[in-house]
Amino acid sequence: MGARLEWVAAAYSGRPQITMPYGLGDTTDLTEALTVLKLAGLRAVVETFDTIRIADGRRARFPTLTQRPRDEDPNEAELLLLAPRTVTAAQIALAEQTTSVLLVDVDRRRVWIDGRQALGTKERWKDAAPIYVTFAVARMLAVNGSTFDGLVRAGLTAAQVDDALARLGKRVHRTDIGWESRQVGGLVDFTIACYPGPGGVRTRWTSDLPLVEQADRLIAAGCRISGRAISDRPGYPAISKRAMPYRLVAFTEQEVDMAALGFEPDPIGLAGTELVVAADPTIFLTAAAAGYTDRTDDIITANTLLRADMRNDDDAASIEEVRGRLQFVADTGYDLRHNLPS
Repeated sequence: MGARLEWVAAAYSGRPQITMPYGLGDTTDLTEALTVLKLAGLRAVVETFDTIRIADGRRARFPTLTQRPRDEDPNEAELLLLAPRTVTAAQIALAEQTTSVLLVDVDRRRVWIDGRQALGTKERWKDAAPIYVTFAVARMLAVNGSTFDGLVRAGLTAAQVDDALARLGKRVHRTDIGWESRQVGGLVDFTIACYPGPGGVRTRWTSDLPLVEQADRLIAAGCRISGRAISDRPGYPAISKRAMPYRLVAFTEQEVDMAALGFEPDPIGLAGTELVVAADPTIFLTAAAAGYTDRTDDIITANTLLRADMRNDDDAASIEEVRGRLQFVADTGYDLRHNLPS
């Protein structure tokens, strides 16, 4: 403290001091919150020390440590204003379920009022849906190509296919017999390496059963197996027979009663089974398009291996085997479709 402020120290040195609990004298800065509200069309002014008034006349009160005297302002505010530094999922859920909550997310320029979002990007996983569909179309075109109608019959809408083809841009082109990769096999590496991952929720489980038996039980429950574990599935020659992987990866679209299947939670997560409830809605769609009822399509399988958090040399070799097989089939398929000599 400089010499000019010695009087402050002198004042505090006296006894007794009249103090308040920590924080009661602090101000709340609503400048940025008011700016975000204005972007949402909700011009607001500060009415009292803990209340703002928006353009429609409603008043919103924000929580403050300073207590209001009992005889002051008997009229309750219609809204509760929340403008935290970090907006949590629980606060968003509260704002969407409670019409009396006005929630302002300053950092991401989002506002909720009257139980709905009035400003900003909504539900980020929905924003990812067009990207997931784009990669699904790329996977279905990567090896054999397809017609526009064929992509629709696989389970996509015409609008989704249109959007995906536009997003893929010069990576694909239309021929007399349908759509395919502009460069033979070019979509194989792109879809394996650039697929952003399935998103969603994953949980890890353990069981005394052999991994092959675990896989059979999960498939019977409607799951699709992925990663190197599919090397032991009937009719799949792409991955050489090696020692079983340390973990079995399974995708599901619905709730699975893992306890009833003989599993229990694995808190360590170093071995056992990984169950993924994916945000990507196309994983089962492209598996069906590939003719698989027990596993993911080959590109998702390769990406699962690529994204493994503990990839070993066998996993790396398996990626190359799956990739090599896909490139070979893509090259052979192109020659056959266009009647070229092998």
